[in-house]
Amino acid sequence: MKKALAALTLLPLALCGCGGVFDSKIAAPQIYVLRLPASTAPTPALTVGSVLVQRPEAGPGLDSNRIALLRSDRRFDFYSASLWAAPAPDVLESVIVEALRSTNAFSAVFDDAAPFAARYDLRCTMRRFEADYTGHGDGSGNGNGGGAPTIHAALDCTLGRHRDRALLASFTAQGSARASEDRLGAVVAAFESATVTAMNELARVVTTSVAETESAAAKSAASQ
Repeated sequence: MKKALAALTLLPLALCGCGGVFDSKIAAPQIYVLRLPASTAPTPALTVGSVLVQRPEAGPGLDSNRIALLRSDRRFDFYSASLWAAPAPDVLESVIVEALRSTNAFSAVFDDAAPFAARYDLRCTMRRFEADYTGHGDGSGNGNGGGAPTIHAALDCTLGRHRDRALLASFTAQGSARASEDRLGAVVAAFESATVTAMNELARVVTTSVAETESAAAKSAASQ
């Protein structure tokens, strides 16, 4: 699969006073989403079975729409006034679905809410999805912390066949990227880079594993 480049959309939320009487002094939170662009991969002559992507299980502290960080003293925390558009597992579920669809290798790729029975199931656990300031800065994200963080995105995944629950692959898809500076825009751009690297690895393993399984099944059927 050609390397996908994720596009970031920044959506500011406006805070409205009640009837225009009160003016809030609280900064409006900035909301970020991660999306993959339209596929540029060629459509293969033959697609294989369908895949259902289960909502990722979140590691400690990660089932939130707040953007997580690990401070230099290894305290887990969150950036202020900055959010993902949905809880992080839902953001990553959407990205995984799009990454697999962009390969054009499957007859269908479903999210966890789909009412259809897929041939293969993909289950992932979010082990890491945070900005790591260990040895770098203070985690303020305002450019005054003395060092930019390294972003880590890591998913421990299992791919299985739905019919008999046979395990086809167990693997880790991960990526990391150092932010260019300790400012939130640069930090989110590094989240983008780390996530894309992880998605490329995930799509490669899933595509290869399913193709090998389908090929083996076809050969077995032909020999009978």
